[in-house]
Amino acid sequence: MEISSCRIDGKFASTVITPVIRRVVLWRWQDATQLEQKLSAKEGLAYISYASRVDAVDFGEDLGLAGAANYSLLLARDHRDKASWDDYNSDPHHYRVGAFIDTLTHEEITARADYVYKGQPSIQGRVRHLALHFWQEGVDAEAKQEARRALASLRADCESLQALEVVDDLGWAGIGRADLVVEAHFVDGDTARAFLEHPAWRAAQELLGPLTQTERTAQIQHTMKSG
Repeated sequence: MEISSCRIDGKFASTVITPVIRRVVLWRWQDATQLEQKLSAKEGLAYISYASRVDAVDFGEDLGLAGAANYSLLLARDHRDKASWDDYNSDPHHYRVGAFIDTLTHEEITARADYVYKGQPSIQGRVRHLALHFWQEGVDAEAKQEARRALASLRADCESLQALEVVDDLGWAGIGRADLVVEAHFVDGDTARAFLEHPAWRAAQELLGPLTQTERTAQIQHTMKSG
């Protein structure tokens, strides 16, 4: 593990601990959820960054760049090691916040993943794209690796990318656990939209289609720190 402080494009990024264990949770609002309730949910997510043993927390609502199929709200929390993750997992504060958010969202489709993140830190004002994929049953290891390579090759094909990580889930979550995580960072919403419209990205999605349960794919684009 390395600890450092850095500047990226002239902006100061807070102390970076790499790699980290990142837990992400994606929720979809119920149609009846009110603006005041959404704000209370985000206030709860902000609270756990102070009340629990966690090294970093980010969260945000979807920016509407990819249509109604996107999820509504994301939590991303970072831990320096498994001991920190385990300690947080037994903390009552996050269970209380999570239980409240469950009453406002479609709990049955909430998606989760845990993965080792080695990329750039979250930078306030930039945009994160996150997609959680679930493999179809029976997909072999070679097909999965081909899909990972196609996604990783986007680093060379898409100039708008500031960061791209393609990683497997660690298998720690229970209900709603995804298999494959794609996390990408962009300067702003326009460059994120350009990425989502890029032929190389669309080709990678066409490759993933037969290999994954597309109806379960959970994705979001949100403003980082904290949108």
